[in-house]
Amino acid sequence: MTDTRPPEARPSPRRQETRARLLDAAAEVFVEEGLQGASVEAVCTRAGFTRGAFYSNFSSKEELFLAALAREYEQRTDELEQRVTELTPLLRDREGCLERAEVAEYVAEFFAPTDPETVWFVLETEFLLLAMRDPSLAPGFADFLTRSKNGLASMVEGVVGAAGRRFTIPVERAVPILGGVFERALRISALSGRDAPEGIDELGDRIAELIFAITEEA
Repeated sequence: MTDTRPPEARPSPRRQETRARLLDAAAEVFVEEGLQGASVEAVCTRAGFTRGAFYSNFSSKEELFLAALAREYEQRTDELEQRVTELTPLLRDREGCLERAEVAEYVAEFFAPTDPETVWFVLETEFLLLAMRDPSLAPGFADFLTRSKNGLASMVEGVVGAAGRRFTIPVERAVPILGGVFERALRISALSGRDAPEGIDELGDRIAELIFAITEEA
């Protein structure tokens, strides 16, 4: 049977801009105040809109939060893919000749956290807390973690391969290990500064050491 329903209309440029500004404001407010502490009013004030503009785009604060998280995930993935594109030819030029110090430099460049990276980390942590408090959200968070791990696994395996190395353990196991070191560095840096032991300033050396421990020459 033919579906005779009309296609959904594409949001107008003005509506898209309103939604984008609300998401920008939401990310800032959620990072500053947390999901529980943030209010619809605070987001609207930050974005420069009324509550009416908010509710014409989102039904609740939680829906806004999940939309902000999804957008940050897409932006983070795009940024990482761009870094991979830039890094791959450099690694291929040095294939089989990389010393650990060089790997540390490349790792620091690839994983170098930016302000958006910090925003992403805070929002992901908020999502974890939300899922822990609301069991109905737990499957969604687990699915989110799986998609995130799979996407990162493909990129990391490509970068390691371009350097002329291969993992000695399944990449699906390697990525959570590498990610754990990265997240720990972010957490320590947020609390004690970049130059704290195991903070961001040491991340390149730590991940390079780990990569050499769980990879071999291809």
